[in-house]
Amino acid sequence: FGPGNAYYVGTEWFREVLADERLRESLLRQFLFSGAVLAIQIPLGIGVALMMPKSGIKASLCLILLAIPLLIPWNVVGTIWQIFGRGDIGLFGWGLNALGLDYNYTGNTVDAWLTVLLMDVWHWTPLVALLCYSGLRAIPEAFYQAAEIDRASKWAVSAISSYRA
Repeated sequence: FGPGNAYYVGTEWFREVLADERLRESLLRQFLFSGAVLAIQIPLGIGVALMMPKSGIKASLCLILLAIPLLIPWNVVGTIWQIFGRGDIGLFGWGLNALGLDYNYTGNTVDAWLTVLLMDVWHWTPLVALLCYSGLRAIPEAFYQAAEIDRASKWAVSAISSYRA
């Protein structure tokens, strides 16, 4: 191997990589993580958006508080949670250990996976909530009137009726 020495191996490398057991395990873990994150973030974000006030100072305060985690860069979020999850100085780790749970994200792979899952949910659920909130605010009043005329169920209309203009 060296400069000027090139060998054509065709698709050999791709066959080797696709046959690798570690790659398949990693992909499975990634799909499980992504599915778990989405299964938590989407319903939670929709619920938060439905509970937010439609206007006024309370709505502005909610929007500001929701935006704070999104303003923090992802590498800083990792550092914050690294300290927060420590059992000796972090509030989260100390609290779980005080409850009698043996929590150690550096020594237990399940604890590490759950910590990263929680960290991701904390960081990105506000984005889902803000997108849902803006979508709810964009629904015209005429749609609510049409739903009432069509005798839509109270649950169907009242779930978003607080967003009337």
